[in-house]
Amino acid sequence: MEASLQSRLMSRIRTEEIVEKLAELVETPSVVEDGQTESQVMERVAAWCKADGLAFRTWEVSPGRPNLEIEWKGSAPGPILLFEAHSDTVTAGDLSHWTRPAFQLTQEDDRLYGRGTADTKGNLVAAYIGLREFVRLTDGAFAGTLRLLVPVDEEGMMSGIREYIASGRAHDVEAAVCCEPEDAQVCIRQKGALRLRVEICGKMAHGAMPLTGNNPLPVAARFIEAMAEEERYQQESVGFDSLLGWPSITPTQIQAPLSGVGGFNVVPDAVAISLDIRTIVGQSHEKLIARIQERLNSVIEEANHSVRMGRVKALRDRLEEPIDAGLYRASLILVDDRPVTDTPKDHAVVRAVAAAVAERLNAAAVFSGVPGATDGTWLWDAGIPIVTTGAGNRFVPHQADEWVSLAQLRDATVIFADSAYRFFTDSHTGRRS
Repeated sequence: MEASLQSRLMSRIRTEEIVEKLAELVETPSVVEDGQTESQVMERVAAWCKADGLAFRTWEVSPGRPNLEIEWKGSAPGPILLFEAHSDTVTAGDLSHWTRPAFQLTQEDDRLYGRGTADTKGNLVAAYIGLREFVRLTDGAFAGTLRLLVPVDEEGMMSGIREYIASGRAHDVEAAVCCEPEDAQVCIRQKGALRLRVEICGKMAHGAMPLTGNNPLPVAARFIEAMAEEERYQQESVGFDSLLGWPSITPTQIQAPLSGVGGFNVVPDAVAISLDIRTIVGQSHEKLIARIQERLNSVIEEANHSVRMGRVKALRDRLEEPIDAGLYRASLILVDDRPVTDTPKDHAVVRAVAAAVAERLNAAAVFSGVPGATDGTWLWDAGIPIVTTGAGNRFVPHQADEWVSLAQLRDATVIFADSAYRFFTDSHTGRRS
């Protein structure tokens, strides 16, 4: 977009509208963990569309959880460019940790506080206003189709974007811009993600008589140590990615027992460990899972050796009655598998976003990577090149007192619009090969 057009666009953007629309969304909780759905957020966005005379459609992904998509057709045929900003947020957690209301927008100087301000309701507002004003400013005189998708469940299992792809709605999309809090950096890579659940089964017993059972907790501790060793191996083998950093293997949850209520004096019969694994370019998920399975097998074999002929057997042999508590068993369950993404710098959507960022910020675009996974993971997996950018400090989401810069939101509004203009005027668009 020409500089004069950027200036004209800025003159059309009302700060008051950004704040008002974001206030509406923040005051409409969409935290699935807290028993809400995204439906009321979608009703808000649908009301905006009706007031602005925009063509949109909604459809349910699951009961009470609708996706929404706005579409603008240009004056001539051309590629389809998708912008995406999800409607859900994570929980606010313990509200006593917030110093401002979690579900009421609070403005203090340039900062707008509230759950979802950064991730990513603020960027949803910026994309809506920016793309609407781009179409109005150009009077729809562009070659192609512009879409804004608002899917559900990005913070969960990403069912909204998965359904969008599986249903064939994305089959003709040429490229996508994911609107997330990235400090206006141009993120062309995203870490892959593996979510694994490891269940280790032993035998229940009295806490005062642990030898009458098989306690799975010490075995779980040894497995966690093995994961630290595997993480070091992966980091040394693959190295440091200039855009994504280090790969990681992080135990995040331990559950014991798997059902019912435990007690101080009860040895649980089983324990489950959740692993959040983040991967970078050069790692094979299949090979990594196989290595983790090998380490799990080794830990279980070591524990069972102690039961059969090692220390545990020697201790049991001194008891009054013979004890046969059986052997340890374990299973590795793949919960989710999200690939690493890597869009070339010379792709049209990257060039468009980078140029828009550079012009708006009057500085060279900073290329980076997303440390987590977004809905863009599945778009990229479907063959659609993606770029992730938007307003918000990337280290603020999911924390108490989440906030976003109002100045950054204004910048993002222009950047999203400018990116669309540049993409549609680029003659070298296309999907990944």
